[in-house]
Amino acid sequence: MYRLHRASLIWHAVVWIALYIVTDSVGRAVSEAAGLEHSATAAALLVLAAVAVFYLHRHHRLQFYGVTPPAGSRWKPALYFVPLALMAVVQYGKGLDLSLDAVDVLLIVLLMTAVGFLEELIFRGFLYRAIRERSGVVRAVLISGITFGIGHIVNLLNGYTGTQQVLQIVLGIGIGVALALLFEMTGSILPGVVFHVLLNISGNLSVDDETRELYAASVIMVIAVAYAVWLWVRLRRGFGVQSSRLDGGVLEPEPADERRVVAVA
Repeated sequence: MYRLHRASLIWHAVVWIALYIVTDSVGRAVSEAAGLEHSATAAALLVLAAVAVFYLHRHHRLQFYGVTPPAGSRWKPALYFVPLALMAVVQYGKGLDLSLDAVDVLLIVLLMTAVGFLEELIFRGFLYRAIRERSGVVRAVLISGITFGIGHIVNLLNGYTGTQQVLQIVLGIGIGVALALLFEMTGSILPGVVFHVLLNISGNLSVDDETRELYAASVIMVIAVAYAVWLWVRLRRGFGVQSSRLDGGVLEPEPADERRVVAVA
């Protein structure tokens, strides 16, 4: 895998996306066969997350892919991540799903922790970094965000209705763009990971009602778009840690043996 990383960051990201999808699909099939929803999926994805961290640590790529806390100086221009907190709790306005028992809740928390970390690492870490190095910030933000949103089409296999699927894709794109800009500003995927985990948990612990879901999605989308605009403006004024400007500058070099300077479009 690391040889692929050195040869092509794009294909490295694509392989990780495929690995994630396959692991998730196999986990779902095993969970269904075992008669305990989320059980095998949570276990499989937690193992994959641990493997990913070990892989990055071994090759000294944790910081390069943002698996480190953001510097304290980045909190203020990121509005102390308050918009993320607001989006994460909106879905509780739909009401809690009281049919869930303690085991259901535990499995949801475990699964969504793995999903949140892996999706942020893959889409904001691997994919965003790969596109950014080749094509610059703007294309990286748009392509990684759109890919993240469209990727939610796989939820059709999980029984989602057409309305729910459209909401997932649109929200995925909006949130994906905002989180990509946040990574560009802070150099860390961890705020996005925490948000992603909490958002997914709230979606699974709240009642399944399409009308309420539409209202919640609308509120989340408004916040996501407003936050993305704020982050973009701040980045244009040079508040990002990965480049001094969006219309020029350089990426921070990869550590150790892979130093290279890349123009930012």
